[in-house]
Amino acid sequence: MAISHPLEPLYNQESKILILGSFPSVKSREMGFYYAHPQNRFWKVLSSVLDVPCPATVEQKKAMLLEHHIALWDVIASCEIEGSSDSSIHDVIPNNLNRILSSGSIRMIYCNGNTAYRLYQKYLQQKYSSYPVTKLPSTSPANAACQLPMLCTAWARIMHILKRDNWELPYYSLNCFAQDFYDCKLYRLSLSGGFTCPNRDGKIDTRGCIFCDGGGAGDFGGGSRAIPAQLDLQKQLIAAKLPKNKCVKYIAYFQSFTGTYAPADRLRKIYSEAVADPQVAVLSIATRPDCLGPEVLEVLAEMNRTIPVWIELGLQTANERTAEYIRRGYPNKEYAQAVRNLQAIGIREIITHIILGLPNETRKDMLYSIQYACDCGTTGLKLQLLHVLEQTDLAADYEAGAFEVLALEEYLEIVEDCIRVIPPDIVIHRLTGDGNKKHLIAPLWSADKKRVINEMSRRLKNGYHTKK
Repeated sequence: MAISHPLEPLYNQESKILILGSFPSVKSREMGFYYAHPQNRFWKVLSSVLDVPCPATVEQKKAMLLEHHIALWDVIASCEIEGSSDSSIHDVIPNNLNRILSSGSIRMIYCNGNTAYRLYQKYLQQKYSSYPVTKLPSTSPANAACQLPMLCTAWARIMHILKRDNWELPYYSLNCFAQDFYDCKLYRLSLSGGFTCPNRDGKIDTRGCIFCDGGGAGDFGGGSRAIPAQLDLQKQLIAAKLPKNKCVKYIAYFQSFTGTYAPADRLRKIYSEAVADPQVAVLSIATRPDCLGPEVLEVLAEMNRTIPVWIELGLQTANERTAEYIRRGYPNKEYAQAVRNLQAIGIREIITHIILGLPNETRKDMLYSIQYACDCGTTGLKLQLLHVLEQTDLAADYEAGAFEVLALEEYLEIVEDCIRVIPPDIVIHRLTGDGNKKHLIAPLWSADKKRVINEMSRRLKNGYHTKK
């Protein structure tokens, strides 16, 4: 016998996000409100993410949601179900979300768990395709593998929407994110910790990734200087760019090679020297997913209790064949596990590097890499044009005619396609990048970074707009 959904949706005209479950549990139906089972962690997770006391009464729960612009409902209007078992759900009639979506300012829909997401895709996705939707790990006690700290970190991405102020751009830029969360613009200070890489020291390989030159993306680091001296030098180098009479904060960015590839004690010392600078607001570390062992994670958790830690992971592609060709050195599952491990220690900002234009990859491959990273739980993306640099194995393949690089127009079109599939709660830290001009072989148009950025800005402004 079909059971009708007994609870009214909770929302108002200021609601920015809509959280959807599948169908109320037996306990929720008895108590007359959502997530009433005492073992369901929904209210603990939300109160932690919002940094407010956990509500006890129904009225307190309603007040917390509305105060923070959160709407709440379920996918199903009626169904046949045995007790509270999601697996028993059948004969589904979905809810009509128009009453919420037409009266509020909903920017994004979140599904609480696999079942809600699967049902949304089956019954509602086509009808509400203009609204971005993503899946968050279930707060149900049945999802025992996902413990409370990991849940809280994974759900913290909703704050990107709740705090986002500027919706003029069709994507969430780093500058907008910095203004929303740090009240000023953040400037990166590129640092070198003297690291190497398991793809170079023989642990995995000695040749490095096929596109990587000898600098390991660290050409702008401070070399062998002590960390405080590097910070001072980097500040001097960008001093002329800083705004006058405005708040300035910095990101201490360990950029070169693999920023966690060292003994834990050495990492602790180097990171501590960086965060000791009172102007440093963020510690950002570029690394590989396979260089995040338990001792390293312990150091990162320790640092994250002092200052926000951002971790950048070099996925580059989710195409396993391409990953093998570029000598990435690890399977996709290593990346997915790294994201989970970082979430478990409370790292909220996980930034994934994706290279656009890798040899023999189609546009579909590139968009799949974006989708894969987002599905795994990344909260940020760095999009990078493939550069062919001198003295790399990639250069040998290029000169042998094994592949062609992207033309400017192709790249701009691909970036637009990427933006269309990237959810608005994902921070885009970079839409392109520039290789070392001294060693750049192709594409030569990328050497004029100002032109590329201007052309990209023009296209995004004139030809592509987000839903209001």
